[in-house]
Amino acid sequence: MSKAENVIAAQLRNEFGDNASRRLRKSGFIPAVIYSRGKESIAVTLKTEEWQVAYAKKASLYTIAVDGKEIPAIVKEVQFNHLKNYVYHVDFQAVDMTAEVHASVKLHAFGDCYGASHGGVLEQEVHELPVSCTPDALPDQIKVDVTNLKVGDSLTVADLVLPEGVKVRGLDAADIVFHVVLPTEETASEEGAAEPEAINEKKAEARAAEKAKK
Repeated sequence: MSKAENVIAAQLRNEFGDNASRRLRKSGFIPAVIYSRGKESIAVTLKTEEWQVAYAKKASLYTIAVDGKEIPAIVKEVQFNHLKNYVYHVDFQAVDMTAEVHASVKLHAFGDCYGASHGGVLEQEVHELPVSCTPDALPDQIKVDVTNLKVGDSLTVADLVLPEGVKVRGLDAADIVFHVVLPTEETASEEGAAEPEAINEKKAEARAAEKAKK
């Protein structure tokens, strides 16, 4: 469950533009914006290291501490530079703790799936569940027990055990979330292709070890 202790310290930002943003990032900060319905957005900076620690928690709700205030907010967008592997901007959406919000929550399977260990393949059709609830009820993730699924079995939206106060939106109760199917020819060929690759890798390791002895 999301907790208010997921605090991210921020500072008000007074300089704008590409050059200012580059200077911030070189100094170990990330430019960010807190959007709020009916109010002006707040431009802030985050310490890169502190942001990385906070974001690694994958929480649904954060508290942004800025200018003597604590603003509850959800992460709206994280913009990455994938070529150089760094975050260059973060957008937050401030929330009213008494009002319902719409968000997406990650679904994770747990348990040793019976069907997957008896010739089947566990497939996940829904990876992020669209939900509505008050911010304090927003879960960080929803875990789904797939232990008893056999080949041909499925779990639907209606089968999900949701935290109190959380409702699914935009999906039908009969929509499949997880199911166990027989492997297709494509899946089998991919698994077969991986075997020679693993054998070649072991041979290469053996040759390297032999060279090291010489």
